[in-house]
Amino acid sequence: MKPPDNAESGSTQSRGRTAWSHHSLLSLFIFLWGANFVLAELALREMAPISFSVARFLMGGGTLVALFYAQYAARTHQGDGSARLFPAVRTSDWPRLILVSVLGATLAPWLGIEGLGLTHGARASLWLALGPVLSSGLGYLWDTERIGWTGYLGITLAGLGTFTLAADGLRPQTAYWVGDLLLLTALLMTVAELHLIKPLVSRYGSVPMVAARTVIGGALYVLIAMPSLVDEPWLNLTGLTWIAIVLGGGIGVGVGQWIKVRALDTLGPTRVVLYGNLVPVATLLLAWLTIGTDPSFLEVVSGGFIVAGAICLQVLDPHHAKAPSSSTTEVG
Repeated sequence: MKPPDNAESGSTQSRGRTAWSHHSLLSLFIFLWGANFVLAELALREMAPISFSVARFLMGGGTLVALFYAQYAARTHQGDGSARLFPAVRTSDWPRLILVSVLGATLAPWLGIEGLGLTHGARASLWLALGPVLSSGLGYLWDTERIGWTGYLGITLAGLGTFTLAADGLRPQTAYWVGDLLLLTALLMTVAELHLIKPLVSRYGSVPMVAARTVIGGALYVLIAMPSLVDEPWLNLTGLTWIAIVLGGGIGVGVGQWIKVRALDTLGPTRVVLYGNLVPVATLLLAWLTIGTDPSFLEVVSGGFIVAGAICLQVLDPHHAKAPSSSTTEVG
């Protein structure tokens, strides 16, 4: 066998170093994303849910769009004059773009933060882990994704976890069912947006569509929340709340989502999804260590089922790995 030449060997080493940097950043952001749930729980003790959500959305969405713009500006500087962050959208595509903007960047974060205010951060992260399973299930029903027996096992496990979590929320001593319902509704809206945006992503690209839906949905969100934002005692907020808004939004949400998008090209969606599925584990651990949130036995059991189901479906199922996919990102 002919040994690889120096150029080929150097290219392999370069790809290995790049992959290692992505793995390192994603490992770090597992805990930053988990900490975001804990910080949000603390911030909601001082702020109205919609005020905090909009403030963090502005920081995260603004940072994400700025990073996208810098990325496109660099391409233009390198000679690709056709690189545009906000392309001209056909008139016939505007209703779909507005719909996905309202679902993904207005209603979903709004209902999600209201649900978090009625539960706790670790529990909200468990509902979030159900997202990949719901998305794959809809994709199978709409014939956009293929699922093998491992995928069916994953859906079954996630279903058991969802049933357990819902049953735990109905207990009189917890009474989380309203918050659970809001979180589940927000999750369904996010999943629906991911499928509805696919034709737009195919036509205009994922980055332009994510940027456009963030700006459109975010502007509407600010208008809805304006009365609450005006009444908020901004000067009296504690340092932890400002950390949750500025760092949690700008770094945890904005930079974190940008890192996920960058890692997709090198690592592929399967490995990146695995890191996202580990966030609930980090959240449960951080909430227990920092603010003393003791997860119930049923929450631990349901979390194990949901995370295991997501890994079976998104990582271990070979049919799903081969299915055509269109990735997007979310700002929350």
